[in-house]
Amino acid sequence: MKKGSMMSDKKLAVLTGAAGGLGVAASRALGKTGVKVVLTDMAADKAEAAAAALRTEGIDALGVGLNVTDCAAVDRFITELVKTDGRLNILVNLAGVVRNDYFTKVKNEDFDLTFASHVKGTMYCMRAALPIMRAQKYGRIINMSSIASRGALGGTSYSAAKGAIEAMSRTAAIESAAKGITVNCVAPGMIAAGMFLTTPTQFQDASIARTPMKRAGTPEEVAHCIAFFASPEASFVTGQTLFICGGLSIG
Repeated sequence: MKKGSMMSDKKLAVLTGAAGGLGVAASRALGKTGVKVVLTDMAADKAEAAAAALRTEGIDALGVGLNVTDCAAVDRFITELVKTDGRLNILVNLAGVVRNDYFTKVKNEDFDLTFASHVKGTMYCMRAALPIMRAQKYGRIINMSSIASRGALGGTSYSAAKGAIEAMSRTAAIESAAKGITVNCVAPGMIAAGMFLTTPTQFQDASIARTPMKRAGTPEEVAHCIAFFASPEASFVTGQTLFICGGLSIG
């Protein structure tokens, strides 16, 4: 895309960890509102395949390889993106790996990797995007938390990372509110996609049994909430965490 595209009124969204079911659903939800979506993922081929599938639906989508744990790579990516497209309006941080175990059994390297991918990755992306959004006097940042932020049996690393993301998001929200930028979190419960589907059936059944709605959520149900936070209509909502969990957070 040429630099002349800077005059476009179309908003641009970057989504990290976007090649999976939730990332594709969120990209589709945003794309259907007329937003150009840039799907990033560790696996560049998967990111581009997902973007190509969205393009067949008439969505303006691009797939790019990005390792969010590499601070220099994140900075280069954001710099080049803005140089080419002229804007960055929406950032959705979904990237992260899971290396869980019970508290006394957590391995240092697993804890470090979980924090690097979730917390540092989210921080690197926000830190790179915020100066651009402040110059635009507009921005929407949506970060991925989880019901696990309230504590999860055998979920030490993941729970800690999600709690840190929520706290970091509130700080960024306070610092950026006067600049027309909102920062919010979505916190899914049991969603029929990604990590949840890789767990043993016994765990899935027990988790659904504890959920007041007695079912798992869908990626689309999370995606619609992300799209709301990303919209102009959410202009007076910031520093919040929305639980999308079928009532599990209260039940």
